[in-house]
Formats: sequence, structure tokens, C-alpha cells
Amino acid sequence: MTVSHIGNRAMSLYITDQELKALDLAPRKIGRKDALRLLAMALKESRLDGWEAAELEVFPGRDAVLLFARRKSGLPRHFRFSDFASLLAAAHLCPDALPSILCKHGDGYLLTVYPFEGDRPPAPLYEFGRELGQSVYLPAHLTEQGAVLIPAAALANLRMHFPL
Repeated sequence: MTVSHIGNRAMSLYITDQELKALDLAPRKIGRKDALRLLAMALKESRLDGWEAAELEVFPGRDAVLLFARRKSGLPRHFRFSDFASLLAAAHLCPDALPSILCKHGDGYLLTVYPFEGDRPPAPLYEFGRELGQSVYLPAHLTEQGAVLIPAAALANLRMHFPL
């Protein structure tokens, strides 16, 4: 496995077919659990810590896999939007790669984003919504209550399914 650092907040992992076979994996069948396992192995081999939360992208090839990992903040940021139009306006002005969750919240919407480490949430979230804080447990509570509308990649999904 070849680990290449991209600054101090991201890395790429190149895993050859032979290495994948030794782990009983096939390039085109790498799932979320497999990608997390590969990242954990790379972190252990590189003796890196502080990567408790990362956004992963997997690019399978014919005889290898390229995996990109970007460290995200462990603290979510919650933004309340009073209506769907405000939420959509903000979503279309934000980067869609930002990890996010969308929940129903009373008569409005709650967007939880996980900024990448060292980054602030995008300005449009403050412009169109109201920040509610950084509770780590709020997404789990809302999931338990059945309030989750889009459990992952909410910004990307809003942009794709609701064009302006």
C-alpha cells in the first residue's frame, strides 16, 4: 500500500491487486466497510492518529484501487432553515462534497455539516440559515426520532435532485 500525504488534512492510498488479494478483496467490490478497513490499516502503518472522522472516495481500477481520505472535523455544525427555498439556495452555493445530513425540524429543516478540519462552514449557511451550535449527539437523537430526511451527502443530493 502506497500512502501519499496531501497536506496535513488528506491522503491518498494506492492499493495494488496483489495487496487486495491478500486481504481477500477485489478492486470493483470495495465497499464502505472495506474502505474504512484499508484506511485504518494505512493509519496504523503510518502511525497517524486524530483521524476519527474522514470522508472517503474510492476509485477502483482494473488491477488496483485508489482511495482518497480527507480528515473532517469531529464536531458537526447545525443550521436551521425556516423553509425549503432557503435551504436549496444555500445548498446550491455550498460545495457538494461537504459531509452533511438533512433532518426535519419542527416547521423547518436542520442541516448538519461536518466541515473539513481547519475549515469553517460555508458562508451561505449563515446567510440563509441560523446556526444552532455543535452538539455531537443531535444527529443521533434526530435519527432515533425518525426525523432524518437525507442521512448522508445531503448537500450533494439536494443539488442533484432539486436544480435551481
